[in-house]
Amino acid sequence: MFRIRPASLQIARSLRLFAIALFLLAGTSSLLAQCATQDDDVDLTTHPIPTFKADKPPVLEEPILPEAGFLSDTHYTSQFFGFSLDLPMNVQGHEIMMAVMPEREHALLSLQFEKGQQNGYITITARDPRPGLDLKTPDQQQQAQMRMWAQNGGPLGPPPAFPIPEYMLHSGRFYYSLRHHGGTFAAQYWTAINNYMVKVVIGTNDKDFLAKARKAMTQVHFYCAQDDGTLTTPDGKPVKIVGEPYQGPTVPTFRVNQAIREQPGKNISIGEASNRSYRNADLGLQYVFPQGWQALPQDKTDPPPENASREYQFLHACSQTLLRLVPQPAPGSSYRDGPMIVLRALDYNCLSMRTAVTLADKRPLDEVAATLEQMGEFGQIDTDQLRTVSDHLFMVFHGTVSADPRGEELAQRLSQTIYATRFNKLLLVWSLMAPTTSELEQLPVGRIELGDSPAIELHKSLRAQN
Repeated sequence: MFRIRPASLQIARSLRLFAIALFLLAGTSSLLAQCATQDDDVDLTTHPIPTFKADKPPVLEEPILPEAGFLSDTHYTSQFFGFSLDLPMNVQGHEIMMAVMPEREHALLSLQFEKGQQNGYITITARDPRPGLDLKTPDQQQQAQMRMWAQNGGPLGPPPAFPIPEYMLHSGRFYYSLRHHGGTFAAQYWTAINNYMVKVVIGTNDKDFLAKARKAMTQVHFYCAQDDGTLTTPDGKPVKIVGEPYQGPTVPTFRVNQAIREQPGKNISIGEASNRSYRNADLGLQYVFPQGWQALPQDKTDPPPENASREYQFLHACSQTLLRLVPQPAPGSSYRDGPMIVLRALDYNCLSMRTAVTLADKRPLDEVAATLEQMGEFGQIDTDQLRTVSDHLFMVFHGTVSADPRGEELAQRLSQTIYATRFNKLLLVWSLMAPTTSELEQLPVGRIELGDSPAIELHKSLRAQN
């Protein structure tokens, strides 16, 4: 079964195992002519590459993002940075979902393969220019960025024992370091483009994959990014781009920053719970509770934890927790000891989440599963399915979740089923949790009404199709 997987911690750990031993100049296809710059009278107020002066006001409309590119099964092109390369592995079945990136970093591409004992990955990222950098020429800016990067440790480790030669401080080619430990190889390529630092990381224990990856990096093509998002050669000839529009293996950093800043999820109506039902007239939703269950008080002012992750901040900026249901506890016990149902409304556009809209949309279903896992509050998803009830398409996920997602690593694990459906431009998500699988199977869910559609008995209707 094809799945878009979250990046494993093993990759992150492997990167820390290597230190720079040697800087080598890679024989790449060099940029023979310079693209237009400030000195060529380009109007930087409309150019997609920002100047990053400290006093420049923020761009109000979304520009062409650093993550913008094109991807086919065998080829990647960066629309923003203007370079392209043949890939050392096929994309289909090898895409990796990465975590939300820090504020000034961008994920462009991440692929991984496993075949028996052989494995490998390639990841492309970029880092913003230093804010306030305002040197006279692009070459001065590029040199300053490279020097700062070298002083801060360079790729994969401490500064080299000798200074980086001046001829390595120019864009238009990638430079690399290569290191191996036992049978594992790690290579990093880097270059400065428009004052951004672009980095390609390759790790593998497969010499054939390493050879393919290194060959691909020696044949990188560099182009000029135009205001309208097209690419040209340095002499102005249009470039035919291969592949479909692509915006990286996670949500573009610009959109994450914007969501955390603007908090659009706070505009989602929270609705009201009374007696045995929940009603949200703005969303067109009514939910009748299971017999003997009660709604926990809503805390509309609950601030995020001080150490909240970027994923937590992003999820809560783009969503609203509408309801938490628990069975009425027996005397002397707490509701925390038993099952719970949590209803959330997610703004899938804010989350840049592509959702399934037909029973044939297996790939979007897998993407939603990977995104929910990456957000951290939906636990581990083991299986996913698509079901229809009363003309509404439901995504159904099964797995486990921590009783306290932000608590101890050894917190109790609960069995979980998630029902998610699109309605009124939101993704309504019911998370059903119970201490055991058998208890989860017997869990009453209640009845929902979406607009004028017939009432739906969630668990009963969806289980009947298994």
